[in-house]
Amino acid sequence: MDLVELDYSYSRIIHDYYVRNWKDETGSSKVTIAKRAVLAYHQETEIQKNVDPVFKVPDDESHYDSAAKQWAHQIDKFFSPYETVKLPYSFGDYLVLALDEEYRKNCLIDLDRKRRTIVSPTLPEDGDMMNSVQITIKETSEAIQHLVKLAPNGLGDDSDQDLMRGRQELLEAIEAMRNGLAQLDHELSKRNIDIVD
Repeated sequence: MDLVELDYSYSRIIHDYYVRNWKDETGSSKVTIAKRAVLAYHQETEIQKNVDPVFKVPDDESHYDSAAKQWAHQIDKFFSPYETVKLPYSFGDYLVLALDEEYRKNCLIDLDRKRRTIVSPTLPEDGDMMNSVQITIKETSEAIQHLVKLAPNGLGDDSDQDLMRGRQELLEAIEAMRNGLAQLDHELSKRNIDIVD
């Protein structure tokens, strides 16, 4: 079943992979995925730890497992069409990264495909070079910022989530540069100038 072809939203794509993962007999349980996601979320947003209205983290780590059951329940409520619960901003990213590798990779691929259907690439002849430059600056800055966090001790001590996020940031920067390159190539071809790579 192609979720992008079925026009699933971002949250429905995430939900589908989340459910597939915990329903898989060899996959992580719903509670385990919720626990990984919430703890990773709070690790990167430390200031939220004690004030987050949806995912409260106990001071005592021995209570994490019981809290994770409540977190899983909150995630279920978010995906229910009958509830009005809102997940914290950007939490969906952490939920995707908490999936088992097989499901995480496929979910990221589908989310990227979905993004491309929404932000369809501009044809070179229709592109605005100044806009392209601004997007490239933004995307490369975000990629560099994330890589600087990964770099100090090499990549061996960084989490899977951090590495996947770094990879995604780089892909977005490369895509932005490709759009600018396509505009330059289009202008050169209009002038009948041969391009040698």
